[in-house]
Amino acid sequence: MRVAALMIAALATTLSPRAAESQAHDRRTSGAAALAALGRQFSARVATVLDGDTLEVVTSDRRRVRIRLEGIDCPERGEPFSNVARNFTRRLAFDKTVGVDVRDVDHYGRLVARVTSEGKDLSHELVSAGLASHYTVFSFDSKLAAAEERARKERRGMWVNSDLKGSPDRQSTPPSTALGLLTAPDASGPFFGNTRSRVYHAKTCHNAKCENCTREFATQAEAQAEGFRAAGDCFRRQ
Repeated sequence: MRVAALMIAALATTLSPRAAESQAHDRRTSGAAALAALGRQFSARVATVLDGDTLEVVTSDRRRVRIRLEGIDCPERGEPFSNVARNFTRRLAFDKTVGVDVRDVDHYGRLVARVTSEGKDLSHELVSAGLASHYTVFSFDSKLAAAEERARKERRGMWVNSDLKGSPDRQSTPPSTALGLLTAPDASGPFFGNTRSRVYHAKTCHNAKCENCTREFATQAEAQAEGFRAAGDCFRRQ
């Protein structure tokens, strides 16, 4: 138990105010420490629901840890159904003790994990409700794929106006490496990157002028080279 407690203590991601260089160093240190948690499981209380697929939990020693739900992608802030997805996650998990099964660490240093609340897998519940898509860039979970297919067929949540090929509100996110295979109403550029969510939009997409869409790229290749991925509500597979 002491080893587990020490491991959890190393997962703190909340930084104290300091210079930007020190913050960057702390993020790298936190991310490196978090790598030691891969494959580990622990319990924690959900303190904050930032959006549908991002939580902050408090561990038994009162450390705060940010978690990205594994296998799914919820609408980004400002996109259709983003608030619905966030409120759905809050109802399931806020201020509750949840189980955390760590699967990965993302480039922000967040733990990527499957989280269960009162026996319910949050990733599966969100996809089943039509409030998240199966994130096929990194996940090959057959249960999540089947849940999305059912949600589409039954037109739940963000699939309310969809057919089986996609939704005018939001598409499943295509692979960021699929250069030349992404189409949009106008994919000729420029493209606008959201510095918070790290997604990019074509100029005619309805979220291209979002508050955080402050990066401009001439081509999709340029955006992807900077670590941005195509916005799921804007692009689709050819």
